[in-house]
Amino acid sequence: MSEAYDVEVRLLAVTPNPETVIESAGRLCWDTMDKTGTVPDRIQRWLEIGHESMIEHASATFFIRGSRAMTHELVRHRIASYSQRSQRYVREKDVSYVYPPEVEKSEVAVKVYRDAMDAAWEAYGKLLVAGMKPEIARYVLPNACYTEIICTWNFRELRHLIRLRTSPRALPEIRAVASRLLEIMKEQAPQVFEDM
Repeated sequence: MSEAYDVEVRLLAVTPNPETVIESAGRLCWDTMDKTGTVPDRIQRWLEIGHESMIEHASATFFIRGSRAMTHELVRHRIASYSQRSQRYVREKDVSYVYPPEVEKSEVAVKVYRDAMDAAWEAYGKLLVAGMKPEIARYVLPNACYTEIICTWNFRELRHLIRLRTSPRALPEIRAVASRLLEIMKEQAPQVFEDM
């Protein structure tokens, strides 16, 4: 079901040669620099025994578009850097919100959800017309509002986030984001993410 969420996840940057950086850090720890590049699954072997500090030397930066409800959960992963689109200074010009596919299971839920979104956005517009600044008017907007955020995580925190947020217990929208993060990272650093 999480694949039906309209989220966008794009890689903006990644540490150049991340696996080389990681192996160098690990080899330094073990004083085996002379063996660099000789064991193809060296990083995975270190991860299997719990030696994870070396993967903190690589990081990735992503652009993510989804609901404010999802980004509220995302920023709980505090070993990171975040920059999010402001609702305080930026006036919302378009009615834009996430529509959870789960709502479609009930005609009553569809009506209640759409009515709530219409009422919230109408109230927001009226507050702006009444002279309220966007920072005040935004109080009536729902967590379903679309937002954009740029996130940078080191690989260790990224593994942690993916592990937690791909769980069936996670919010379906954040599962869609975490699944896409994993897909991208398996391409960028397979030695670090192939076991997930």
